[in-house]
Amino acid sequence: MMRMDYPNHGIKRQQRDAAGKRRPAERSMVINHENLDDKIYTRLKTMIAKGQIEPGERIQPENLARDMGVSRTPILNALKRLAQERLVEWVPRRGIYVKKLTKWEVAQLFEVREGLESIAARLAATRIDPKEVDELEEMFREFYENPNSAHIDRYIERDQYFHWRLVELAANAHLAAAMESVNMMISAYQIGIPRTLPEVLPEHRAIFEALRQQNPDASEEAMRIHIRRSVERLKKDAESEGV
Repeated sequence: MMRMDYPNHGIKRQQRDAAGKRRPAERSMVINHENLDDKIYTRLKTMIAKGQIEPGERIQPENLARDMGVSRTPILNALKRLAQERLVEWVPRRGIYVKKLTKWEVAQLFEVREGLESIAARLAATRIDPKEVDELEEMFREFYENPNSAHIDRYIERDQYFHWRLVELAANAHLAAAMESVNMMISAYQIGIPRTLPEVLPEHRAIFEALRQQNPDASEEAMRIHIRRSVERLKKDAESEGV
């Protein structure tokens, strides 16, 4: 399953409209009323994940209700669910906002990701076909050859697919559910990647080699090192910026 839940700058005009600003004449947000609360919840969660409503941006329920062709009640119900998931926050006397994470909070998310994805790599190592390892690594060949490539969005897309594919191969529904929540928040709030491609690509090679050998211990350790270094970088940046 190819994951596409990272910001898409080509839809920024619509995302701002959904948060309360003027919408273009054409819009396609009106939804079927069957299972209304769940559909609105899913729609808003997707909009946040894709950056259609940005971190720190104010959400105006009445405008969302108008654009989706529903009353304010199911919109508010959905926003309450999202607040429980820490994706939006209700600020007294100010309104409802998409939650904006500090760098420390992003670092904490990566700490959780370190634990979960290390387990995923261990489990996937016993199930992955070496031919698939070759196919996954081939996706990064252009970046191996040119680590200073300007196509960072393409790298992020392929990196997300690779990491999520290991979660799929782990074949553990509880692990997948936990990773889905973490990935959702990272996709919504992380801009770019924590480290440069020349730093992370050798770590990718180590993960691929361990997977190719179907070695659970080595796969787990290589993944742990890979994400732990990003955790350390995020914490260092947070300390230097005092956030």
